[in-house]
Amino acid sequence: MPDTREERPHRPADITVFGILFLLSAPLELFNIMYTGWQYSPKIFGFTTHGSLAKIVLAAQPLLHLALGYGFLTRRRWAVYLGLYYAADVLTSAISSYILLGFGRIRTIFIVLLVPFAVYLILRRGQFNR
Repeated sequence: MPDTREERPHRPADITVFGILFLLSAPLELFNIMYTGWQYSPKIFGFTTHGSLAKIVLAAQPLLHLALGYGFLTRRRWAVYLGLYYAADVLTSAISSYILLGFGRIRTIFIVLLVPFAVYLILRRGQFNR
């Protein structure tokens, strides 16, 4: 008798790891925001935000990480586009800070890692098929 159970699609390990890392980074991001007393002025595509807009951006950052984690783990097609948005935003902000403020360890790490991450997303976009 043939097996009529529907096979679950295989989720690649690399996509699973990225999903888990994004989920783990959400509470860490929230802790960092709370630790600084919501006083950090985040950037959006290189433009520094202040006041109420900064608080909204800060609140959205952990939510963005949660959405990316969920999207990667469930292989949603929108996760590719959200990931590219995330990479473009952080990369633009890191490069502008590098130009304006000079060398910084964290911004250098972002610049070095986000370019391969964006290329990775473009190359692996076929795996996000739901």
